[in-house]
Amino acid sequence: MARFTVDTHLFRELGELLVGRDSTALVELIKNSYDADATEVTVYGEDLGKASGKIIITDDGIGMTPDTFTSGFLRIASRIKEEGKRRSPCYGRRYTGAKGIGRLAAQKLAFNLNLVSAPYSEVFGEDASGVEASIDWKQIDACETLEDDEIDDAIRVEGVDADDDAGTEIELNKLRGKWTAAERARVIHEVTTFQPPDVLLGIPKRVTSEELLFDEPTVRDVEGQEDPGFKINLEGDFAVGEEYWKVVAEAADWILEVDSDNESGTVSYLITPTKAFLKQCPNAEQHEFHWDEPTVDFIPTFNARILIREGLTKGLKDNQRRWLVKSAGVRVYMEGFRVLPYGDSGDDWLEIDRDYTQRLRTLRFLTEADLDLSRFGEDDADFGLTALRNSSYFGAVFLTNNGTDELSMLVNREGFIPNAAFMSMRDIVRVGIDLSVRTRAYENREDRQKRREERSDGKQDADTPPERLNLREAAESSRDKALVLAKQSRQAAAAGDHKKAEKLIISAGKEILRGTELASELITDRSVMQVLAGVGLQMAAFVHELNALIGMAQAVEAAIVSLQKQGTLFVDERERKELAKLSQHVSDLRRVVERQASYLKDVTSPDARRRRSRQKLSERFAAAEKLIHRAAEKRKITIENSISPSLKSPPIFPAELTVVFSNLLSNAVKACRRGGRVHGKGRKKPNGNVVITIQNTGVRVKLKDAEKWFLPFKSTTVESDPLLGQGMGMGLPIVRNILEEYGARVSFVEPSGDYTTAVEIVFE
Repeated sequence: MARFTVDTHLFRELGELLVGRDSTALVELIKNSYDADATEVTVYGEDLGKASGKIIITDDGIGMTPDTFTSGFLRIASRIKEEGKRRSPCYGRRYTGAKGIGRLAAQKLAFNLNLVSAPYSEVFGEDASGVEASIDWKQIDACETLEDDEIDDAIRVEGVDADDDAGTEIELNKLRGKWTAAERARVIHEVTTFQPPDVLLGIPKRVTSEELLFDEPTVRDVEGQEDPGFKINLEGDFAVGEEYWKVVAEAADWILEVDSDNESGTVSYLITPTKAFLKQCPNAEQHEFHWDEPTVDFIPTFNARILIREGLTKGLKDNQRRWLVKSAGVRVYMEGFRVLPYGDSGDDWLEIDRDYTQRLRTLRFLTEADLDLSRFGEDDADFGLTALRNSSYFGAVFLTNNGTDELSMLVNREGFIPNAAFMSMRDIVRVGIDLSVRTRAYENREDRQKRREERSDGKQDADTPPERLNLREAAESSRDKALVLAKQSRQAAAAGDHKKAEKLIISAGKEILRGTELASELITDRSVMQVLAGVGLQMAAFVHELNALIGMAQAVEAAIVSLQKQGTLFVDERERKELAKLSQHVSDLRRVVERQASYLKDVTSPDARRRRSRQKLSERFAAAEKLIHRAAEKRKITIENSISPSLKSPPIFPAELTVVFSNLLSNAVKACRRGGRVHGKGRKKPNGNVVITIQNTGVRVKLKDAEKWFLPFKSTTVESDPLLGQGMGMGLPIVRNILEEYGARVSFVEPSGDYTTAVEIVFE
């Protein structure tokens, strides 16, 4: 009788389809431990960068018998978790997996699987036996179909005497992927974020003592006896360093909470200032809002808690700052496990960065929501300009299977299908973000009005947004302290206590230096970026003008060539030479305009700002070099590109990378004397970091003073170049601002050989 056969390659193809990333595969196995009522799971990695590496996952769950292993683990798309209430037997946990893809996750990670499991007697009975099993995926791949006789040799399942302690250990040997240090770091980072941080589950009293919408958000849907919780331990190569969520909590200015209830059809919001913010604005108040009839297609049940940081966190170490950049964003958790990619660096699922870059004066999500905002009045037309970017938000949306039936995961477990239910959830959260912007603007209204009045009186030259107020206050405090210390030193000197006077003078000097440093940071990059954004819009329009100039230049060039061909019109040799010279100038003009138009089109086109991708650094360097080629050629400066074509950046907008390289190359050319050299080179470090160095033979930058050139309006050039112009002092600050968004670093370093100045970029 004819029947279907299954090709063994289907396993691999299903694994690639249903489990996208290595980190997702690992977490699917961790979810199996959670579903087995484990209270603790340990994930150990060894030699992850080698083919001989292994991963061991150990839990204290209810374990398996030979029968449950065969019917549950060996059956693809097993129905076990779809039967009955779909809850675990001990703690009533809602099952996090319904497709039985754990074994596909194991296959994606390694060629060999070894398993030992002891069943929990209160679930399986006193006489239940344990199981030892092994699977050789490479041997299975060598078979043509699942009916081949060799399949039996690739899979071994044996019943064994059960240990007293229930639980399961899975050992994955001969890893399929040889993870580089960078890949390993990415996987580890993703794995460590698959559980929400404790600081979001319970806000410490030192952060706020105000009553919130909920003490703890509902993270998991459980019923029955009290669940003791679920802990993930990462050991071996998976061991992580210190995390800095405590820093995030203590630096937060506001807390936003969202309570969406499918049963009642209502959504509640709460925005409250933290104790740290109340020190700056003692009169700031808590605001609560209720959306009784949300204008969305579906109201899912969920909680959300988001920490909001208005300004820069001062006094952080580099590793802390980089960690904050990686950890910023609003993540999504389903039954306590993170759903990628929401909240990843570069992911803008709430469209926060999109609206921030457009500098909208209104809040479009809030405008469409029917909420009572009468408390704010109507005399503030610019509240939208106080919006923050994604990097200022640290939080999570907590979903469970209760009240979210309409939400559906993508087949590769990375994200939800963008149906009406998902868009409704997104809109509800985003309304909360907009409410926080409106609340912050209202609570800062007196300071904003004061600054407006100062500007109208000519007392203030630039708008200082709320996040800079603490800097201004600190600078003024240092000034006042210095004046007091100076007065005390004079009194001590008059009393004959010269030693005390000397100490007081030194202290006053330190306060003056500190105040000067703080004052230098008061230049608001937001105001600068607003100006630059306006320039960018003008440049986008100017592309059309440049294209028209190119057409005119081509027409003039063609006309001159035509005249040259009609040689009889010019009997004078001098006229022929002048015409040839004119032809050359027009050709040069056309090429210069074409290069600039190409650059402007590159950085202002929608695709250049819409799609991040890994860029070939050599190509971006070459694109930037074209822009300054004419200026370098005039000075006989050579630019050498030694960056390997294999080196790539992290996912980034191509326009941003072009801006980075064009600024650095422009500075290098302006620093060089006639006949100078500029050299770009790159390398990949053993830890996977990519390092790009641009060095030149121009004016030397002293390393001890180098950091000041990254401050706004600190220009390294004093003479105006006829082609490149004179620097505004914004090139290096813009370069650093762009790179830090992607966790990269830029700094002056010691040059090599006979070069005098070098700038280094490190992509992590």
